Amino acid sequence: MLRTAAFIVLVAAHGMATAQTKKEKRVGPLVDDAGARCDTNAWQLVFHDEFNGNTLDRSKWITYFPFSSDGSDQCASCRYMGGTNSIFTDDQVTVTNGLLHLGVEATETTWYEVKKEHKASTIRSIGSAEFTYGRFEIRCKLPEGTGLWPAFWMFGGETEIDVFEVCGEKPRWIKGSLHRWGKPKFSNTGKYKGEDTRTDFHDYAVEWEADEIRWYMDGRLIHSRGRFVDERGDPLPGCDRNAGSYHVAPYFPRGTDKVNVIAGNGVSEYNGFCKGPKTPTAWSTESSMLVDWIRVYQRTPQPGLSDLCGTARRIRVTQAGKLHGGSTADVVVEGPHGTLDWNVGAGLTIVSTQEHGITVKASGTSGPTRVIAYCTNDPCTDRPTSFEAQVEVAR
Repeated sequence: MLRTAAFIVLVAAHGMATAQTKKEKRVGPLVDDAGARCDTNAWQLVFHDEFNGNTLDRSKWITYFPFSSDGSDQCASCRYMGGTNSIFTDDQVTVTNGLLHLGVEATETTWYEVKKEHKASTIRSIGSAEFTYGRFEIRCKLPEGTGLWPAFWMFGGETEIDVFEVCGEKPRWIKGSLHRWGKPKFSNTGKYKGEDTRTDFHDYAVEWEADEIRWYMDGRLIHSRGRFVDERGDPLPGCDRNAGSYHVAPYFPRGTDKVNVIAGNGVSEYNGFCKGPKTPTAWSTESSMLVDWIRVYQRTPQPGLSDLCGTARRIRVTQAGKLHGGSTADVVVEGPHGTLDWNVGAGLTIVSTQEHGITVKASGTSGPTRVIAYCTNDPCTDRPTSFEAQVEVAR
């Protein structure tokens, strides 16, 4: 996915790459390996955003690539990606009704003398949200439109892992790739033809472990690559492997790199990676990539991260004492949760709904009144979850 000026500078700094043979692209040097058993530890949630509010959480995300010297957006490649006919702009990133909207717009836009015919959108994780190994998940509905280029991927150091790239004109085809942006550059791509990605929400995931990477769609394994390959370049098992000498796959991610999580929706150049429009025309209302949630799990949380589901989750009424007629109270769920569906008893009315809770007003029968939050798509468990509190309503 990364096709920016920043990459060109990176390659130049390492010197000119020499041409690779077909075998060199698939088969690396022979190394001694001590063998490995499969890691069966449970995945633990270390980062997530359910996009349940009405604004983007700026403590987790930026809307550009921080390739400038100070990490700001003040560079040409900070809001432009090579191969696209679009500039990433803040106004195309919105959060409403529990969904992240990554939009496009047929409006000519200039950024650092780079002029393109469309606006586009991206988000990139920041702070401690950079990871070595893990399970990276997104639930989303992809956009409709020839030449659109939605993607979910991770990048850091010399490592790039594309969970998916899809072209709007081929909505059933999913490409999952590995790139090593070093000297020389190595890549490997797998393709999968499945459901129409425009018609409904689907779950996409990659599990990156020390010796294997696996791609999933709606829980089905659709592709995999191992750190080791045979002499033909075919991947060897990633675990339960005996000690021996094995060839390294040259495109496999470096275990020393930390990657950030990136989601975006762009417009391809005409006859580029996708079949971008020759002449810009207004996009349909279905041209946004809709994201329900993004989650990252690790089997053992790396330093600076923790199991977010390991702390007690609870529902809490923020105002103490009884609620008198017409007065209000906030009820919130603390800790990780999915989509919340609220139900209140006869003595209360829901005044407003927020990302983690509701505001209720005393409006009826006095006495103890139940408030229940039913949770779907819970990031901590596959089982149905609910949280219940009691509010005392006075006459």
